[in-house]
Amino acid sequence: MITKNSMTVVWNRPTVDGGSEVSGYYLEKRDKKSLSWFKVTKETIPDANLSLRADIQTTDSFSTLTVEECNRNDAGKYVFTVENNSGSKSITFTVKVLDTPGPPGPITFKDVTRGSITLMWDAPVLDGGSRIHHYVVEKREASRRSWQIVSSKCTRQIFKVTDLAEGMPYYYRVSAENEYGVGEPCELTEPVVATEEPAPPKRLDIVDTTKSSAVLAWLKPDHDGGSRVTGYLLEMKQKGSDYWVEAGQTKQLTFTVEGLTENSEYEFRVKAKNDAGYSQPREAFSSVIIKEPQIEPTADLSEISRQLITCKAGSAFTIDIPISGRPAPKVTWKLEEMRLKETERVTIKTTKDRTTLTVKDSMRGDSGKYYLTLENTAGTKTFTVTVVVIGRPGPVTGPIEISSVSAESCVLTWKEPEDNGGSDITNYIVEKRESGTTAWQLVNSSVKRTQIKVTHLTKYQEYSFRVSSENRFGVSKPLESKTVVAEHPFDTPASPSAPRIVDTTKHSISLAWSKPTYDGGADILGYVLEMKEEGTEQWYRPHTTATLRNAEFTVTGLKTSQKYQFRVAATNVNGMSEFSESSAEIEPVERIAVYIKVRVIGIPNPPEGPLEYDDIQARSVRVSWRHPTDDGGADILGYIVERREVPKAAWYTVDSRVKGTSLVVKGLKENVEYHFRVSAENHFGISKSLKSEEPAIPKTPLSKSSF
Repeated sequence: MITKNSMTVVWNRPTVDGGSEVSGYYLEKRDKKSLSWFKVTKETIPDANLSLRADIQTTDSFSTLTVEECNRNDAGKYVFTVENNSGSKSITFTVKVLDTPGPPGPITFKDVTRGSITLMWDAPVLDGGSRIHHYVVEKREASRRSWQIVSSKCTRQIFKVTDLAEGMPYYYRVSAENEYGVGEPCELTEPVVATEEPAPPKRLDIVDTTKSSAVLAWLKPDHDGGSRVTGYLLEMKQKGSDYWVEAGQTKQLTFTVEGLTENSEYEFRVKAKNDAGYSQPREAFSSVIIKEPQIEPTADLSEISRQLITCKAGSAFTIDIPISGRPAPKVTWKLEEMRLKETERVTIKTTKDRTTLTVKDSMRGDSGKYYLTLENTAGTKTFTVTVVVIGRPGPVTGPIEISSVSAESCVLTWKEPEDNGGSDITNYIVEKRESGTTAWQLVNSSVKRTQIKVTHLTKYQEYSFRVSSENRFGVSKPLESKTVVAEHPFDTPASPSAPRIVDTTKHSISLAWSKPTYDGGADILGYVLEMKEEGTEQWYRPHTTATLRNAEFTVTGLKTSQKYQFRVAATNVNGMSEFSESSAEIEPVERIAVYIKVRVIGIPNPPEGPLEYDDIQARSVRVSWRHPTDDGGADILGYIVERREVPKAAWYTVDSRVKGTSLVVKGLKENVEYHFRVSAENHFGISKSLKSEEPAIPKTPLSKSSF
């Protein structure tokens, strides 16, 4: 029969009893989803055949079942079935066997004092078919076998045992009693000592040491002696001494003992304290030698993705790095080769487990490699974090050259800015302003090259121009040109520079000069050179041709002990310019040449280009270059190869110690454009970079078909 919370299980006897009579059965159950079996009853189930203890009498009109000397195991549901050819009928009888109760639940205790203890327990699972009247509480000293009844009429499930001998360990047991007698007892498995002091703390550990201290930690005592633990007393002694001295008191479960002697061996113990006094001490498992552990310093850069920090110019950036090492490492920060110190913009904060560098109001000059060096007696380690400060580009590189000037147009030419702001220049903005006004007019805001033809100018109007560079972070400061008049290009050029002395002999002087900054809108056809002797005001030409084609000339037939001055003018199709400033007075003398071999040492020149690519694969490419023309007077230590993924602005170091003039760069992405740059390094520093002119694109090479 099955109900919502019970079921009746029936089985047949085994066919073989093993040679002796079956005395009972074990019934086990398990959950459908579990593999573990559990016993349903603590005791065996008697054999279902009651013939040894039961008498069954059956006649035509009744049937009687009699069970002699029954116990609680005979309780349950009995099924009486009658059967004939017409069918069968069954009746179920519930039999309740009255007996003494089972043992109470587990015993717990609290409020342990110097002479008493309070016991608590649960009611028994089986009450023997009768209400529990009371409980019998007993005690016995741990060294004795006999039990003493403390109370035989306890009606609650809690009892305070008094008159205990202080410091004596006792066992306790409790039995339930109903109208049929006293049941089986439940007993404590471990003795309990009646005392008011708390139990000693558990497991005292020495978790750390320095050269003058030790850090101790422990667990709470098992019981508090009946009153709250208010603190702990730490004691210590040097190894070999018999005297314990106080090391300190605390309310926490950890304590640092200071003022210890380095390389001395100490023992430690701890006591718990409550209102009644101190517990027995708990000693550490072993003694310890006081010294600073030697652990090599290290830093955790896992929180900084790819060891790269990108920051917008004007904002602050922070490099926060967990560090470790024993003793605590000395921390040094460098930007490239410059050691960093605290300023109004730079803040460095360091604790024993973390160092933080903060730079406020960042500028483009704050970009670069930041080196963190950790040093202690166990070693030295250096870690690198790259910071890229991105922002508006610098102004274009001037001067702005004005050429092909006409009454309606002119051509402006400039160079890229030296600083692109960490991002590719997207365009240039060109503006113009008429002389006499303050308003600038936009000419073009999307110029892609470094040259533009400005049209729709007004004839004979004087103009100024300015050019700004732009990237995705903003527009640079503008660079302004000189003024120019929009008129027919046949204007006279500006004056050349003053002649400078190149060489002299007893009867000749060699001169050279620079061409005009403004050609008048037409090509320079030549130059007119004039000279005069010291003490005279008469200028004359030393050359027989109308003009000189080149910006240099050697004047011959000069007198010794006579000083001369020179000046020069440029000519174009529109005429001759104003003469330049006069040179200094010079006397022709014979020069004696002395050659001195000088070796200039310093950083090397950039590697010779162009950068070349070969052996291009899906995820790698070989980059090649040539040695620099000048090694700076010292052997080249190696080359630094960097890559940049298009269209990103950040450069990443591929290898900083390449010995040859080529490198296979691996770990690239297929069909992604990459630019490369290479720098040479010697003992005195790192050269400027040689940059690739065209990007490399890793891709799977085409294979030849097989036939």
